[in-house]
Amino acid sequence: MRDMVLILNFDPAGSRAVARTLRAEHVYCKIVPPAITAQEVREQAPLGLVLAGGVTGAVPAAPDGELLTGEWPVLALGDAACALCRALGGEALEVAIGSGVSAVSFTRCTLTEGLDDCERALRAVRRLRLPDSLRVLAVSQEETVGFLHESLPLYGVQFALEQNDTDGTQLVLGFALNVCGCTRWWDEAAFVSRAVEEISRVVGKGRAVCAMTGGLSSGITALLAHQALGERLQCVFIDTGLMRENEAARFLAFYRDQLGLPIAHVQGQDRFLAALAGVSDPAEKRRIIGTELQATLSEAVSGLGHFDVILRSTTCNDVLNGEDYRKRPGIRGEQPVVEPLRELFKDEVRRVGAHLGLPEEVLQRPTFPGSGLALRILGEVTPARLQSVRAADQIFDEEISAAGQSKRLGQHFAVLSPLPVDDAHAQIILRAVNAGETLTYAARPAYDLLERVTERILRERPEVSRVVYDLTPATRRSGVEWQ
Repeated sequence: MRDMVLILNFDPAGSRAVARTLRAEHVYCKIVPPAITAQEVREQAPLGLVLAGGVTGAVPAAPDGELLTGEWPVLALGDAACALCRALGGEALEVAIGSGVSAVSFTRCTLTEGLDDCERALRAVRRLRLPDSLRVLAVSQEETVGFLHESLPLYGVQFALEQNDTDGTQLVLGFALNVCGCTRWWDEAAFVSRAVEEISRVVGKGRAVCAMTGGLSSGITALLAHQALGERLQCVFIDTGLMRENEAARFLAFYRDQLGLPIAHVQGQDRFLAALAGVSDPAEKRRIIGTELQATLSEAVSGLGHFDVILRSTTCNDVLNGEDYRKRPGIRGEQPVVEPLRELFKDEVRRVGAHLGLPEEVLQRPTFPGSGLALRILGEVTPARLQSVRAADQIFDEEISAAGQSKRLGQHFAVLSPLPVDDAHAQIILRAVNAGETLTYAARPAYDLLERVTERILRERPEVSRVVYDLTPATRRSGVEWQ
């Protein structure tokens, strides 16, 4: 394996920021659990370790002590720097700098080569009592915000990377290039080559099966496997009848008919609608859809012969979000599992897709929940309500595309709700959020765009008597989706 840095995930946001920074500079890195052992690290043979902490003020548990002997250079960020200080015999005491922008000055060393003193937003910086083996690396407001070991390549700074953080990028990149000796070899071509090689190695002369959902991640997983295996790959696509307008037909026309992927198309529309009949509770809808997807997939795969390997489209977002993605509906079996996209974030998946030659309309399709349109209908799922929300969603998408806003809006969709006083008519709720890895605030499309969408929906869908726009922030509690 080529040179790399391991990122110990003491904080998902911090780990994500470090990984993005290094990969943007073509330095390969992997995110691993914070409790990784020295032996597990040796098996991966990295050139250095980044302990990626947050800035919450809580001191995490220290990493395996064998990681701190100098066998690998270590850079601890944020709260993880306090854990490193304690592990090396020092103390992390009370919070001395609560929050605010402060000047930070650095001691000159290999890590800070070319890095000027700067101003940073500091938060939850603790007062450090350094042992004799540590020296001051960075100071702000007469407090030690960074330290280094006097003889070993061990460093800690009590701040994490920020958005558009030039100084933080230089610090992390200096660690990878100057301290660890990494090279800039990582790019989309290198990823594709390694992924195809891994799939070929694990599958050998056997066959592999891949469930395709209609989304980009499963599509790229299948394309990589097809490069490696050709006709020894079998894909399965379950048409639940809960997809957007013409989504299934468009998906099959591109991946099966145009690119030549071997896809078994399972028609499950009637099965899913029958299972959802009379159900209004969102949690029950999710349970039913998950159960039916799992059963339908298992039945379909059992009729396609023997497979030696199962391919899954897990991404780094799935892992860092803490979701138990292995319990999601998918192909089950005792066979080895290969997850070629596991180390990539969603935007990196899109860049790999662009490298593979996928067209813009495929790369920029809004993400779609596994429950499909079922949870975008408030109340019972019926064929008529599905058609209403599909049509409204398509109108919204067409007008956003015509206005050139598709890239700016990470997700946009329509929700259907019966009117409280008139169940014979419905209202459409429009929802859009800005593009980005962390979707925080609702987008604010131009008024004339929303006006065009509203006019079209009311004109083309007579069962809809009201159209509203949802500006609720997409907080952890409310989320992006409605249910």
